[in-house]
Amino acid sequence: MTRTTPNMEVDYSNVLVAIFELMLRGGVRASDLLPVCMKSLGRAEAKQRLTHVSEAGGLVTAALVLDAWHRDRRYLTARGAPRPIRLLGPGPSVEALVRIQKVGQRADTVARHLKDVMLVVRCGKGLYKPASDAAVISAKDPLILQHAARALSTLLETVGQNMSSTPQLAPLIERFAEVPDLPSKHVRAFKAFTQSQGRVFLRTVNDWLESRRVRHRASRGSTRTVRAGIHTYAYVVPKHLAT
Repeated sequence: MTRTTPNMEVDYSNVLVAIFELMLRGGVRASDLLPVCMKSLGRAEAKQRLTHVSEAGGLVTAALVLDAWHRDRRYLTARGAPRPIRLLGPGPSVEALVRIQKVGQRADTVARHLKDVMLVVRCGKGLYKPASDAAVISAKDPLILQHAARALSTLLETVGQNMSSTPQLAPLIERFAEVPDLPSKHVRAFKAFTQSQGRVFLRTVNDWLESRRVRHRASRGSTRTVRAGIHTYAYVVPKHLAT
């Protein structure tokens, strides 16, 4: 019998809290939630039983490491490309990059996991480089479960915050662009277009966020901080599945 790790339990709990809160705000009675949950659980089990395994380091940690590797001058070549570095040991190394992020996890363990899921790849004798500047992982890796849980919970939290915002507070952006009848022949072009546009958009937002992070250890305890970011994704739904 497999068990979820504490981190994953928190992620999935946050998803459920956000969903329940949205349902309660919509007028669903608390007493009606349990039958709905049990029915939904039965449907999910009928589709697939998900196996949860232990993970070292989350998708956010991976993204922070890859981004730092592409912007920290100590880890860049003269042409601005990521330098090949050791996996473990003092800087410059992947382990040192993880440690810089101060994510509260064993840096060497996270570095090894990044190698195992091929976010960093071997490029010479004892040297590694990032596979890309974005964290793209296999659907079989447990990190994708954490990613899905975080995406769901943050989306629902944003919708909930916007519903309860006062007139004095501007809502967080939560928009979508969609047409119901895109010809299938354009799907490949749609994927390429949204990939390129999304990369530029996310890089711009990431640069803005990075320039405003708390940098000094002494300021971390005295400065009030929040987790902030933006999530963008594209989707293509076959006509028979569209609702």
